[in-house]
Amino acid sequence: MSRKKVSNNQVRGIARKRMTILVRMSENEALGGDMTRAKRYMTIARRISGRNKVPMPEGAMYCRHCSTPLVPGLNCRVRLRNHRIGTHCLECDSIRRTPYLMEIKERRTCRQER
Repeated sequence: MSRKKVSNNQVRGIARKRMTILVRMSENEALGGDMTRAKRYMTIARRISGRNKVPMPEGAMYCRHCSTPLVPGLNCRVRLRNHRIGTHCLECDSIRRTPYLMEIKERRTCRQER
């Protein structure tokens, strides 16, 4: 018998589902206190992401250096400074800065319309 052909879209859909499940499990384990298991789940999700060229699920906060799921107040610090969001991982001391310029641009356009 021959194998059933699976399209790339189906493979990516399965990868997305598995990654969202793993990210959710990782967050639950981090909140429960088992960081080694949480890191392992996140590492597996990142491996699936790289292998199938699928982006990580929206809203998944994790450290890109040590694969720790970031929970504000538990293992990371979040600061707002100079139009950027700074997320500081307390496990490996890495800092991730992301801009939040869209909100500022929207605010400026609203002021100009008045």
